Amino acid sequence: MEQELDLKYIKSKLQNILDKTHRESQKKVIKDFPERFNCACPICGDSEKVASKKRGNLYIDNMRFKCFNCGETMGFTQLCDNFNEQIDMEQRIKIYKYIDTNTKFKNNNSDYILQELDCLIDLDKFVDFFNNKQNSWLYDIKPVEKNSHVYHYLKYERLIEDFSQIYQGIYRVIRDGKKVFETRVMINLNMLLSDNKLLGIQLRNLERDKSKRFFKIVDFEELYNYMNPNNQVDEITALPYNKMSHFYNILNIDFDEPITIFEGFIDSTFYPNSIGLIGTNSMDDAMSFLLNSDESLDIRFFLDNDTTGISKATKLLKRGFPVFLWNKLYDKLVEKNKNKNEAKRKLTGIIDLNDLVKSANNPHVYDSLKLEKFFSIDEFDLMYLDRVVFDKENKVWIKK
Repeated sequence: MEQELDLKYIKSKLQNILDKTHRESQKKVIKDFPERFNCACPICGDSEKVASKKRGNLYIDNMRFKCFNCGETMGFTQLCDNFNEQIDMEQRIKIYKYIDTNTKFKNNNSDYILQELDCLIDLDKFVDFFNNKQNSWLYDIKPVEKNSHVYHYLKYERLIEDFSQIYQGIYRVIRDGKKVFETRVMINLNMLLSDNKLLGIQLRNLERDKSKRFFKIVDFEELYNYMNPNNQVDEITALPYNKMSHFYNILNIDFDEPITIFEGFIDSTFYPNSIGLIGTNSMDDAMSFLLNSDESLDIRFFLDNDTTGISKATKLLKRGFPVFLWNKLYDKLVEKNKNKNEAKRKLTGIIDLNDLVKSANNPHVYDSLKLEKFFSIDEFDLMYLDRVVFDKENKVWIKK
């Protein structure tokens, strides 16, 4: 990709910061490398004994500064703000667009583009803040309680067994100091399980009345700034975090193993090493964020068997990406059943993995049906996509 940053301008801003913070001329010198600017750290002052020591680095690929002496790390724009160095709006926009385009993963467990993920939100602090803040839009947050409304929905309606990334709570809307409405919600936590750190949340209420249902995505920046009104995160620093917060379970993925991408988080709970998007509209983001990140990533798509999902799957297969072949699975299931008509009837209306789980009354269909066998990158298998699909809204099978 062509360089979009004005590196001379960026270097000049870094130089201004060094001129403000260092007295020794040696500490004001910036060394240029193809991937970074190297300098004496303006935050800690770097070495007190050797003026030529330069352990501060501004990395060009993600525009983040890191010091290997004091350990401080932050976005370039935040660094400038901390030292009262103004960035022209035109240049700020250029940096924003550059990071937006170049936010990606590298297939190296110690060197992701976000590196230390130092801005993630502590889960306990998130719960404590919302539960104790007066008139917050979310409260009574807690792990899913047995026999609660959310518990029954997940366990008996969805057959979900793992609640490690799901909480329950109450969402309320307050206008002009008055409560407009409240509703119980399921809180999908997009988090790093090993450290109990939060990236973002998704809220879904469980109202039977469809007109009262809602789905709300709270990305990293919105969540962080609400919790830290006096120390809000810089929008450019927040940008890659915001991008990641739209990919459910992304922080727990093993990038050295095959990664399966679903349209939503519920399906991904039934499949190992998988990511849940927010519908197929997020597919373009997934393509730029993941597929263009590292050629060694093994990514395949398990999309819904509806008109939109089949259309996306067809395009992806033609581009050489593995996709799940629903109709090949259907053929296999019908073939194994003595009563073909009964088997076809049972498959009617199954358009996603959760439907399949409920139909089989088995959360472990991944293993029992050996679903790994039904992915393909062979263009001859387009025949399995060029068939009728189920229109769930009108409850009819149609030609896609």
